[in-house]
Amino acid sequence: MVRSAATVALSVLALGAGAVLARPAAAASQIYLYEVEHPTYGNIGTYTNIVERSGDDVEVRTKIHIAVKILGIRLFHQDAERTEKWAKGRLVSFQSDTDDNGKKIDVDGKAEDGRFVIHAPSGQIAAPPQVHPSNPWAPQVLYTDMMMSSKTGQVLPVVVTDKGDMSKTFDGHAMQLHEFTVDSDKHQIVWVDDRGVVEAFQTEERGAKINFVLKHPLQTASDHHAADQ
Repeated sequence: MVRSAATVALSVLALGAGAVLARPAAAASQIYLYEVEHPTYGNIGTYTNIVERSGDDVEVRTKIHIAVKILGIRLFHQDAERTEKWAKGRLVSFQSDTDDNGKKIDVDGKAEDGRFVIHAPSGQIAAPPQVHPSNPWAPQVLYTDMMMSSKTGQVLPVVVTDKGDMSKTFDGHAMQLHEFTVDSDKHQIVWVDDRGVVEAFQTEERGAKINFVLKHPLQTASDHHAADQ
């Protein structure tokens, strides 16, 4: 059954504290480092979310380092640094600097006057207040019917399908995970464990299914410096 993410969110609230999408316990700093796995080129880089919580406020800093090489020759690279700020479950600001194979892409956004105003290479976009970035740092990102590309700032309607629990294996670890698909101009999948941690997600680029798999064990705040390297 296909449901909007908003409907999914309401269902989660009805399930109570034991729901599969319960938010992880609050912590000063949570670091989630994902290895980027390409079906042809193997491990091509890292994708790191650093989540800082303070009461109802959340800041998420994302660092992306991707490089595709053949025989030591770099064919493609992408490096990005992004910052999201949330207040009481609502996105209030966004900033992204991306080097996409030599092309610079800057995106800024801010909540104002009941809208989320985005400044992107394509121009200014007045998005609805429920727009969320496409960075799946937590299940709450899925609770929307409008999504913004974290790279380009493009805003598109999305449909989220709750696929339920299923067994998945990543890096030799068999896990029981909750699966959601996110469909807009591309097909994406997000896998969440019973703590509300995004264990893996998948996106399609030029027909290739690229997996982002959480490295085990999770990094802690003491590893913060290493994640920045």
